[in-house]
Amino acid sequence: KMKKFRGSGIIFAGMVGIMIIIRSSESLLIKGRHARSGRALFARSMVTTSEISSETSYAKVVVKRNRQSMEFRKGNQLIFQGAISFTTGGEQSPQMGDLVQVMVAQEKDVNSKKKTSYKHVISPEDASTQLLGWGVYNPKSLYRVRLLCHTNLQPTLSKKLAKSDRESGLRIILNAKLSAAMATRKALGLPNSKTNTYRLFNGEGDGLSGLAVDVLGGKVAVVMSSATWCQVHQVIIQEALQNLLPSDYEIIWKTTPSRLHQDGWENVDDEEKHTTQSPDREVIVYESGISYKTYPFGEDGSQKTGFYCDQRDNRKTLAGLCKGKRVLDLCCYHGGFSLAAKLLGGASHCTGVDSSQVAIDICNKNLKANEVTEDILFVKDDIAKFMKQMAIEKQNWDVIVLDPPKLAPSVSGLQRASRKYHSLNRDALTLIAPKGGLLLTCTCSAAMTQKDDGRFFLETVQKAAAAAGRTVTLLQKSGAAPCHVQSPASYPAGAYLTAALFWVSPLSCEE
Repeated sequence: KMKKFRGSGIIFAGMVGIMIIIRSSESLLIKGRHARSGRALFARSMVTTSEISSETSYAKVVVKRNRQSMEFRKGNQLIFQGAISFTTGGEQSPQMGDLVQVMVAQEKDVNSKKKTSYKHVISPEDASTQLLGWGVYNPKSLYRVRLLCHTNLQPTLSKKLAKSDRESGLRIILNAKLSAAMATRKALGLPNSKTNTYRLFNGEGDGLSGLAVDVLGGKVAVVMSSATWCQVHQVIIQEALQNLLPSDYEIIWKTTPSRLHQDGWENVDDEEKHTTQSPDREVIVYESGISYKTYPFGEDGSQKTGFYCDQRDNRKTLAGLCKGKRVLDLCCYHGGFSLAAKLLGGASHCTGVDSSQVAIDICNKNLKANEVTEDILFVKDDIAKFMKQMAIEKQNWDVIVLDPPKLAPSVSGLQRASRKYHSLNRDALTLIAPKGGLLLTCTCSAAMTQKDDGRFFLETVQKAAAAAGRTVTLLQKSGAAPCHVQSPASYPAGAYLTAALFWVSPLSCEE
């Protein structure tokens, strides 16, 4: 009996072993199928060797395969000099603004006995690289290449480019990206019967780093160039815009000199002299049903396009909280927050303050355009001096908006800017009514917005509140209007605006 039992045990153990082997084989088979399926899907989104025209004249920029270049492979559009291994010429070496093919070194397993298969190479003789995408080259910039088309993210566009040359390739990219941007704004409901001014194209968010376009009044498109490649290809960009926009649109070309200097463009001083239009010519725009007069043809040193459409949603949100309230609008520019608070929100009285007489004059013109004759006052003054004087006179408001210009142009100026933000917010908080009220405080400095994922700005306001002897509670933190789209691959690099809405507690609760 014992021998029989032992024999059965051996048979049973053998059967279990066979079952384990079968299960393991099935698992490996399933994993293999999934892996092959994933590779097939990846291969379908890529341009194969046979699809790349032998007549293309693109120079090639090869980036290193490392942790840094992984960001480019995931979709980041800015390639730094240190990430580049070498460049090779097509018909010639890449020049300033040239459209180039961006390659990445292909990964090989030197210990593998299997022959490495490359589904995505630029040529049979160079099977050690794969095509990452197409970008514009700048030998004088920190951003050596700005990717305009990523092969894996835009496979259809990539296949068209594979059969193009440099000039036609850029036109193909511009038409595709601008058309996609227009479709995105249409999905956002822009333009509409109440709003005809918005950001049509937003740099990296729409896939063309350094290029932004605002539409004003459904009649004018203001291009803002902050990259050398835009200057080099200005004619082509304008033609692409003119082909997509209605025929009666006017296109204005403006620049950001400081960024162009950083990007190696040497003709900055000669820019913005292409218009023969009068600087006093006005363009009437509508936002949320409110009429604004803008002057995009002028060069008064104010906001580049003549209107801050990035605050559209923030104006509307705050207006809904202003019924019967007294509102103070600091750095009011063209009076957007004041007009929205009064006309949309039913504020009892609004006071706007700005240091620019040009801005105050336009505010008053906007009052007439909307037939507002009372309960709004615009004052020319330095806001710091104004707040100190109001504190002496013991004036206060239910709602205060603090929207200063950019105080931290770069990270290097962040600490100095934070002290300025602190003092401005402290003084604004002292003017909130003793019964409590709302403070909407803003920063349009990317360095401040991005510092510590936005906590730095909020902590600055909190310290200002402590200095003012007031208690604040954060109700909402928002950014630019949705038409200022951002790229998830480069976020938060595109984030620059923070609008933080606080409830300021009554003084009686703090005693």
